[in-house]
Formats: sequence, structure tokens, C-alpha cells
Amino acid sequence: MSRVAVVGSGIVGTAIAHALAERGVEVDVFEKGPAYPYPHEAQFRQHVELRTPRPLYARPSGLCGVGRSGDYRADLGAEVDCVEGGMASRWEAICQRQPAADFATRSRFGHGVDWPLGYADLEPWYGRAEALLGVAGTDADNPFAPPRSTPFPQSAFPLAWDDRWLAERLAGAGLHLHTTPQARTREPWDGRAACANFGVCAVCPIGARYSPQHHLRRAVATGRVRLHTDTAVRRVLVDAAGRARGLLVRPVADGAEREHAADHVVVTGGALESARLLLLSTAPGHPDGVGNRAGHVGRHLVFHHLWLGRLRFREALYPGRFGGWTGQSHQFLEPPGRGRHGGVKVELSSRRAYATWEPVRVWETPGEVITEAADAADVAAALAPVPHWRPVTFHAEAAAGPGKRLVLGDERDRFGDPLAHVHYELDDFDRETYAYCGELFRRYRDAAGAAAAEMADAGTYYSGFHHMGTCRMSAAEADGVVDSLGRVHGVAGLWVAGGAVFAGSGTVNPTLTMVALALRSAAALAADVA
Repeated sequence: MSRVAVVGSGIVGTAIAHALAERGVEVDVFEKGPAYPYPHEAQFRQHVELRTPRPLYARPSGLCGVGRSGDYRADLGAEVDCVEGGMASRWEAICQRQPAADFATRSRFGHGVDWPLGYADLEPWYGRAEALLGVAGTDADNPFAPPRSTPFPQSAFPLAWDDRWLAERLAGAGLHLHTTPQARTREPWDGRAACANFGVCAVCPIGARYSPQHHLRRAVATGRVRLHTDTAVRRVLVDAAGRARGLLVRPVADGAEREHAADHVVVTGGALESARLLLLSTAPGHPDGVGNRAGHVGRHLVFHHLWLGRLRFREALYPGRFGGWTGQSHQFLEPPGRGRHGGVKVELSSRRAYATWEPVRVWETPGEVITEAADAADVAAALAPVPHWRPVTFHAEAAAGPGKRLVLGDERDRFGDPLAHVHYELDDFDRETYAYCGELFRRYRDAAGAAAAEMADAGTYYSGFHHMGTCRMSAAEADGVVDSLGRVHGVAGLWVAGGAVFAGSGTVNPTLTMVALALRSAAALAADVA
């Protein structure tokens, strides 16, 4: 019997397991995907040298999947990574603190709900999360950053040359551009090598870009953490008194299901899979799923909405010479109209505007043109505009509503359990936010002196793989699923951590907040175990 069972080996599950192991707690971590080598040398060889897309680590068939309806066009199944380390095994590593106003949108702006904790409660844990991930950054160039009690662990990656060129133009119109805090090593950090700027961050072979496996390996090495890959968790088990007593697990390939006993269960499967597991886990007193007596599991789902734009300049800027992130702007996180529409983070990083990784189709790429090219002249013509385009991405807040929800669907996994089904559609708040992004886009276009500009339509958006809110935190069970520490209302010994517990989307990338909340939960859980 383990003291704690953790469902999911992503960045949140790893942070909790590692923190508990440091406090001497016995932990079992269950991951239904395969082991994923770290450092990612094997993946680097496949992706860069052999040009093959992760064939050894593809999602097992009949195991992971998400149905969808509504107007969200991207493949949600591709936004859930069933592999050791989860999505953070290949994330973009942007690490930004959520501003204080994001914790109180009802009080400040009249929409959403207030979180049952504030920025001041989480601020010390942000510092611990930044140290754990080795975040490189500075607030010296960002007048919109929230206050901090500890410095960044590492110095910031500077703006690229074309960022500085652009920043000078924008400044004349009162538009600000600053650096991006990110979990990449500017110098050697905690056994990780310094970034060599090879530009293949998703398969970084030296650990410069943070991967959860860095700390998961260390946690296992203590002898207090056991990692079970290729093992699906089918149910959370609850005893007659209403306390979590363990998990029903089953090997993915072969073998019988079994019960795994635990004093505490922590669900960290992401907003989609965590809600699915709670809904599947019916028990006496919980006919609609554990933690769902008030009917909140799966509701309040919210994504960030990312709308892509691009600017063409007469000058050749040659963006994309750094693999990480460079320029961002937090200037419009709290605009005057917030509440009628969302706050917006503007991403102006020095990246190629023809990137092919976006999960929604916006414009033709040079590669597609080249594939159909008849001769060298066609290839040259296709490539000629590339140095002149720069992307602008509007990373927007969204509000939960009846048109955004997760339920158990009709499709089933290999064990016969229903897969998650997401219905997601834009509402009036989101359309107002898109209109506001359009206003900002025109301001940036004009201030930068762009020769041409293009922006995606309102319906062509994607989540940035940011899923939140399906097990939202609340002070009372009537208003949510967990308390501010992640303890499930009405089910002793059961915890949920990660983006699922967010009470709103916030305005910035959620991962640092997820890890800060996870470390706070781990400290409370360790105290409960003790």
C-alpha cells in the first residue's frame, strides 16, 4: 500500500511526486502512456536526423481520445499526450505569473467567479515553481508584471535583433515589447546544460528546455517513488464512509485489472482526463461521479483562444533565429473594456510566420508551395517572402459558459470506458474579445509600418493546449469541485491538481500557475500524511 497514488506523470504530477518524495512520503505514479527517454536524445535523432515523427512514442490505439462538437476546429485528441511527462515533454516552456486581477474577475470586472485564493497566497509558491523549473527571465523590462519577493533563477533570454527593430517602431505609438520568462537554461542549472540555441526545443537532447522527466527520474531514484507506465487508471475507489481508498488500474497491453490501495489519491491528468476519471468513478453517494454531487465536474471548461496574425515588412528581418521565445506584451491584460471582453496577451516573438505546427489552418506554407513547384524558379518565388513576415498571436482570456463543457461521450476506449466528449463554442464575450484583438492588430500593423497584414477569422482559433476549469476550485461544494488546496469537496483523501482546478482561464500561459498550485497542494498533502 502506498501512502499517495498520483494519476498522471505530467509536469503537475511530477512536481507533486517530487515534493512528496523530498518530505519522505511513499508515492506511486500511474501513467497510461509509454516511458519517454530523457534527455531526449533518441527523440532528437528521430526528429532531426531521421526526420520521423515520434513513431516509437505514438499514442497507443484505443487508449486516448477526445470527441468534440461545437465550433472548435482543432483536434482535441492531439492536445492530450499519453506519454511519460505528458504535454510538458514537448511544451513551449513559457512561464508567466498570473496577474492579481485574474484571481478576482468577478469583483474587478463583473464576469466569471473569484478564486478562493489570491495572488498574495500563491506568490511564494510562484518563486518555488520558478526555481524548480529553472526559469530564465526578468521583470525589469515589463512594467505590467506582478510583484515578486524572489528574483528569477536565471537571467532572461534577450530580445532578438528584429524584436529590437520592431520595438523601436512600436514604442513611438505607445506599444510595449518585453522579454519572455521561460523554463530554458541560460546557463547550466541543476544538472541541466545551458541552451545551445539549436532550435529544436520540442526534442531538446540536453535538457535545456525543462521536461518533467528531469525531476521524475530523481524522485524515482530516492526509492520512495514508483513509476508505473503503460498502466491505465480506470476508476478512483471510494470506501463506504466516502473516503478515497485507492485506484482500479489495468496494464495497457495485457493483464488483469487490479486494485491499488492508497491513503490519498491525487488526480493530475489534465482538465480533460481528470474530469473524465471523476465522472467514471461512480460510488454510493456519488451516482454521477466522485466530487460531482453539486454537478460541477466537466462544467466551466475554458480554453485560451489564440488567434494568429502576421505582418509583412519591406525589410528582410529573418525571424526565427532563436528556438525559444523572445518578445511578448502584457500591456493589454487589463484593458478598459475587460469584463465586456477578455484581457489579451500579445505574442510578438521572433518566429517564422509560416510555421506549420499550428493546429488550425490559416494560410498556405512555403513547404506546400514547394511540393507543387514545377522548377527552381517556383521554389525561389515561394521562399522569397519568408524573411519579410513576422507573426502576431493574440492569446486571449475566455469565460466559462453553458456552451463549453465536458461529458462522457459515446465513443469508448479499449476497456469499454466512455471517452471524454467536449462541446465548445464561442459566445458573445469571445466574439467581443476577437473584435478587440482586431483593434489591437490594426494598431500594431500601423505602428510597425507593415506593408501587408493578415489575421485569422474569429472561428479559426485554437487553445494553445491550455484546458482549464473542469474541476474548478471554490470555497464551498455548491460552487465547485475542490477547495483552494485541491482537496475534493465531500471526498476525504481525494485531490485534483493542474489546470482542471482553475476558477477561470486567466490571461497568461497557465503552466507556472499549475506548478505553483501543485507545490502548495503537495505541502498540504504531506502535512496530512504526517
